[in-house]
Amino acid sequence: MDTAKVEEPQETKKTTLTAQTPLSMSISSLPDEIVLSFLARISKSYYRSLSLVSKSFYSLLSSTEIYAARSHIGATEPRLYVCLWLRNKHRWFTLAEIDGELSLVPVRLSSSCPRTRLNSTTVAAGSEIYKIGGTVKGKPSRSVFVLDCQTHRWRRAPKMRVSRVHAKSCFLDGKIYVMGGCRKSEEESMNWGEVFDLKTQTWKPLPSPSDDAVDSNHKVAVFGERLYVITKHKNYAYDPKEGRWLAEVGFVDLEPITGTRSGGIEKVMQPITGPWCVIGNVMFTEECTKYKWFCSRSGLWVRVEGLNDLYEKRGFRYYRTIQLVNYGEKLLIIWHNWIRSIHSEERTIWCAVIRLEERMLPHFGPWIFGEVESCNVVVPSVPKSYKLSSCQCVSV
Repeated sequence: MDTAKVEEPQETKKTTLTAQTPLSMSISSLPDEIVLSFLARISKSYYRSLSLVSKSFYSLLSSTEIYAARSHIGATEPRLYVCLWLRNKHRWFTLAEIDGELSLVPVRLSSSCPRTRLNSTTVAAGSEIYKIGGTVKGKPSRSVFVLDCQTHRWRRAPKMRVSRVHAKSCFLDGKIYVMGGCRKSEEESMNWGEVFDLKTQTWKPLPSPSDDAVDSNHKVAVFGERLYVITKHKNYAYDPKEGRWLAEVGFVDLEPITGTRSGGIEKVMQPITGPWCVIGNVMFTEECTKYKWFCSRSGLWVRVEGLNDLYEKRGFRYYRTIQLVNYGEKLLIIWHNWIRSIHSEERTIWCAVIRLEERMLPHFGPWIFGEVESCNVVVPSVPKSYKLSSCQCVSV
C-alpha cells in the first residue's frame, strides 16, 4: 500500500529558533538612526556590556549622537563620578550596577588628565565636571579644566581672574560660582568670588557678601533660585536675577541651635562639621551616627526614618561617612570602614542609595522616610592614605 505524504496545515506549523537559526533581519541591518533611537532608550548602566556586542554598537555608544538622542527624548540619567587620590595619583571612577550590586568602575579617559592639582574645587554642570584652581607643585593656580562625561575627554576652559586654593563652588542657572580660596588681601575685595558664564565663557567678579572677612570654613548651598553662603555666625543670600547679596529677611537659619530631645526630633549643639548635601530644598547631614534633614518649619534636625537596616550593615564603630550626594533626587551615602580595627592599614569603601519620601503625619507635620535601594561594598580595599578628592553627579 502506498503511503501518502500528509503535509501539516500551514497555520499549525511551528518553528523553533535556536542560536544557529539565521534571522531574516538583524538589528545590525537597520539604519544607524533607528538603532540609535533604540539604544538611547536603554539605561546607560548597560552601555558597557552593549559596547562589546559589535564594533557598530561600540561606535554608536561612544558617539556624541547617542547623548543628543537621550537628551531629546528626556532619557538622561544621573551618573556619579568619583576621583580618589590613590598612591600619589588621581584616579577617576564612575558608579555602575554590575550583577545587581553597585561598583566603582575605572573611567577610561580619552585624553590625558591635567597635571596633578591638589586642593582644587570641582562642580558639575550638566554632563560636565569643572576642576577649578588648586595647587601645582605648591603654587596656587588660576587654571580650569573640564571633563566631558559623554566622551571622557579633558579640555581647558578660560582661566579665573585670581588663583584659588580650597575654594567653594556651585552651579546655578547656567553659571558657576567660585568663592574664597584667594589671598587674604583679596578676600575683602571684588576678588573674593567670581562667576563663570557657560554661554559667554567669561569670568566676572563676585564681591564679598560682607565688609568683614568671610570665614574660610563657610559652606555654599543652592536653594531654589538663590545661592547661600553659610558661616559660623551669619548666613548670606545671593539673588542672581538682582545681582546682589540680600539681607536675611525671610531666610530660614540653617545653623544648628541648642535645645532638647523629644520623640526622635532633636536640636543639635554644634555647627555642621560633617558631610552634607541639598536635595530639592532640603538639607541632609549626619549627626550622632544618624542621617538627618533640616525641617525649616520647626527649625530642628529630624532623623530620616526607615534606615535601621542600613545602620546595621554600616555598624556603629570603625566607620566614617565621607560624602552625601544628591543622586537624581535620591540620597547617596559613601562611607568607609576600617578593616578589623581603627589602626588597620586598609579601608573598605561602601555606598548606599536611598529613595526618599515625604509624609505628613498627624500632630507631627512633615517627616521624611528612606528606602534603601542598594547598599554594598564598592571598593574592597584601599590604603588608609587614600582621599576622596571629588564626588560629582552629572546628567548623561
